[in-house]
Amino acid sequence: MAVTLGNYTFDPAHTAVRETHQEVGGRRERVVEINGVIVGASTPAAIEATLDAILSASASDAYTAALSLREGRQLFVRRTDFERHVSPDALTGAFVLKLRARDPHEESIAVATVNWTVQASGSTLPLATEGTAPAPLTISLYAVGDVVSPAFDDGERSIAYNGIVPDGSTLIFDAVTQRVTLDGDDVTPYTQGLFPCVDPAGAALRYTDAAASSHHANVTVAYRDRWW
Repeated sequence: MAVTLGNYTFDPAHTAVRETHQEVGGRRERVVEINGVIVGASTPAAIEATLDAILSASASDAYTAALSLREGRQLFVRRTDFERHVSPDALTGAFVLKLRARDPHEESIAVATVNWTVQASGSTLPLATEGTAPAPLTISLYAVGDVVSPAFDDGERSIAYNGIVPDGSTLIFDAVTQRVTLDGDDVTPYTQGLFPCVDPAGAALRYTDAAASSHHANVTVAYRDRWW
């Protein structure tokens, strides 16, 4: 497939990609180098415009550019270096673009969602990911009746909200942002534990709450498959 960076699509016939992983500050980052040749342009100005488009497809100060190296996957990168060369007589150009992703995982562009009707404390939901790395979950709970002290666990990690979710309110456990909100208000300080995720081997997500709870909720679980 053709490699894309933001809105720019590289010519697959004249582009090569090299990926490496590096340890930075105790964490792993992915480094991507894209080498290419610009051919078929009618003027040197057209070559320069193409090189300008490649340069502007990513920022040097933020991990905001979506890079897709494989079908249906992406990671977010920033530009660390860009070398360019134009041969006016031959009407060709060349470039070396170096990118870095703070999060080394590729993730699916499409979001997987699973709807779950909870009717009892202790209910479970089987989950599985098609990726090779654990996928963080975003769990949205819509309370049917007052839900007291709801919690979710995947068998290893458990997150609990120490409060009441009133009838008709929505509590969101977002492992991606590491935040918990109740009807949009941040209630992270009133939670404890670790955010659940789904491992490549699969997991059973379990719901529990307090005895005084209604035990009824409509839950949506969302995640993106991840690959190392």
